[in-house]
Amino acid sequence: FYDYWAAGVLLNRGQDPYDIGALHAVQRAAGLQVESGAGYSYPLFFAHLLRPLALIAAPQAGFVFMGLSLIALACAIALLLGSIPRLSWPVALVGGAAAGLFPPVIGSLYFGQANLLVLLALTVAYGCVTPGPMLGLASAIKLYPISGFLAAITERPPRWRRLAIGLAVLGVLLLLQLGAGGASIAGRAGYFLGPDTYWTNESINGWLSRLGIASTWTNPPLPGLPVEPFMLVGVAILAAVTVVVLLRAAKRPWEGALALSLWLGVVAAPKNSLWNFTPLLLCIAFIWTAVRGRWWIVAVGVVGWLLIELQAQLDSTRETVYQASPALAWLSSTGLYGALIIGGLTAYVLLRPGLTHRGALTG
Repeated sequence: FYDYWAAGVLLNRGQDPYDIGALHAVQRAAGLQVESGAGYSYPLFFAHLLRPLALIAAPQAGFVFMGLSLIALACAIALLLGSIPRLSWPVALVGGAAAGLFPPVIGSLYFGQANLLVLLALTVAYGCVTPGPMLGLASAIKLYPISGFLAAITERPPRWRRLAIGLAVLGVLLLLQLGAGGASIAGRAGYFLGPDTYWTNESINGWLSRLGIASTWTNPPLPGLPVEPFMLVGVAILAAVTVVVLLRAAKRPWEGALALSLWLGVVAAPKNSLWNFTPLLLCIAFIWTAVRGRWWIVAVGVVGWLLIELQAQLDSTRETVYQASPALAWLSSTGLYGALIIGGLTAYVLLRPGLTHRGALTG
């Protein structure tokens, strides 16, 4: 959060929020210590949203932001539970508590990430309430939700109006990049697309980077691995498989198509941390509609969830857990493995429309 706050401070002063030196100077002057040092790396729109919070001291601003995130989380969980047909109150209460304990949710609250605000916008889109504008809004904060537009493009016939409105909203909000700092973020394109071994990165890029490049906490089991070509091939394969599933699922509901499309953005975006896995709650809510006595679906889904939980536990002991052998670097991406399992289940349910309570197209 303190990167967001400092970016807002710089905007209030008429300075470039992407100037890492200036941003760190603001943080030091406020007595803050930030671990990553990567600076503000989001579109300007979100920094402008936080300019009011940048007018107050960082600790107080952090409490306000946490409060807003908790409200957004509660609303998102309520909307997701409400989207599941014939859900009993006991199951709803357990499901709501479990969603609140989802490791990416806890991490987003702890580190002050914007993910819960993004989750609320995506959950509104999941319920087919102004999906285009909500996807545009979410994408203007974190960029990776732009993959959600695949759900509109691959419908038969395509939802061109939904796509056009969403991209128009995104385009208008990104016009802010033409102001202060627009050139600065463009100049950091190599940073966003290059290898990244940082411990929180649970994307395809992070997985391959730690396998091929030494990091602070891991030793590479495959030194010299050409990370960027492999990443491009891996992402291309995942994208192609996702598009094929969306096209073959002729009677798919909007909710499932959106969940799978967002899943692709979550695992494919090159700098996505474990905390950015919060949209997987949409996949989990959609998968639950297919349970109806098929407890093997629950069992497989729980394995995916537990792998994400395991990643959070491994990260908490990252200083020692990976040091014994380079082979242990494979464990630094257990969160990604869990996400792949959840994505695979989502695709399976989409391809078997008779499994859900919805079956036919909705929205």
